[in-house]
Amino acid sequence: MASIIVVDDEKSITYLLSEVLKKDGHEVKTFSDGKQIEDELKKQEYALVISDLHMKQVGGLEVLKTVKRYSENTEVLILTGHGTISSAVEAMKLSAFEYLTKPIDMEEFRLKVQKALERRDLRLQVEKQQKELAEHQEMIKKDLALAEQVQRSLVPQSIVLPAVDVKVRYMPMIGVGGDFADIYYDGAENIYLTLVDVTGHGITAALLVNRVCSEIRKHVREQRQPSTILHRVNNFIFEAFEGMATFLTMFSGVINLRKGSFTYAGSAHPAIILWKSRENKFIQLESQNVIIGYEKKAENKFIQDIVMTGPKDRVIMYTDGIIEAEDAKGKQLGINGFIDFFKSSIYLSVDEILDTIIDGVYEFSPNPIKDDVYLILAGMK
Repeated sequence: MASIIVVDDEKSITYLLSEVLKKDGHEVKTFSDGKQIEDELKKQEYALVISDLHMKQVGGLEVLKTVKRYSENTEVLILTGHGTISSAVEAMKLSAFEYLTKPIDMEEFRLKVQKALERRDLRLQVEKQQKELAEHQEMIKKDLALAEQVQRSLVPQSIVLPAVDVKVRYMPMIGVGGDFADIYYDGAENIYLTLVDVTGHGITAALLVNRVCSEIRKHVREQRQPSTILHRVNNFIFEAFEGMATFLTMFSGVINLRKGSFTYAGSAHPAIILWKSRENKFIQLESQNVIIGYEKKAENKFIQDIVMTGPKDRVIMYTDGIIEAEDAKGKQLGINGFIDFFKSSIYLSVDEILDTIIDGVYEFSPNPIKDDVYLILAGMK
């Protein structure tokens, strides 16, 4: 049942139409002139207003405007004589649903009333869905803002010591992402550097990062060897997310300040770049192990290596978002392009090197980055 107004200065028409509508189960109010309906529209919202186009005082176009002023969702059906169809079409341009010519065909009338009410119901349904969608989007927006804040709280603090500076830069693709870094100084002679890149982007990857974070930090704070850390994280991922195709690449390294050594183990992660100051040489330290989470493996299946470092040497770890940055033609920066940025600033401070690399990537790639970017740079003094 719908609430309907019929407006016509011919009493026989209002009576006939109201009786037909009441018979179909609708609630109907009739008026003989358009000026009489405004007070009624103030009281309640009607589903449909049926109005004659030409009446003595206030005609159908004014009725239409009045109705739409009070309720955009109320449909309006215009009645007109054969000689005024052009005016009725004009009314439709002003958001009338349809027009009917007199004399009125009752079957056509009932059909158009039904269609008008169906359109109103559809419009209300769409409006409700849009409101719900807007509420969900606002909720998601707030959740993303919180997730971004949580993600940034995981970015490690820089370390500045007499023998070394360690700094980071983090640029998530969409505010949250699947990259994670950890820097830990044991207070004596070891600095642990960890970098992780979870497959995928966005919320899913960020959730996994937050779960993996505590696992990695536990093993690092226990001062495990890099290969042992990879082994334990691998088995944790395999057991906790079995069957979910959850993978991540990872590098774990430890700088021993007393020995001047760097021990490292990588799992399918882009190579660490080591700059040897004395030889003015860039060395790529490649990952030695398969991707984390692919299969459960014994600890002795994970291997690590060691290199010696000296004064002014630089060690940089990064996620693949930076080397996959594309120029205007779609060509990737690649590791050689990345090393060129590194090389051009190698004698600068650690902060200045990182800023130069980031600026270089933005200059190289005119489009937004397609993946998260994380950089850890350790500069020996």
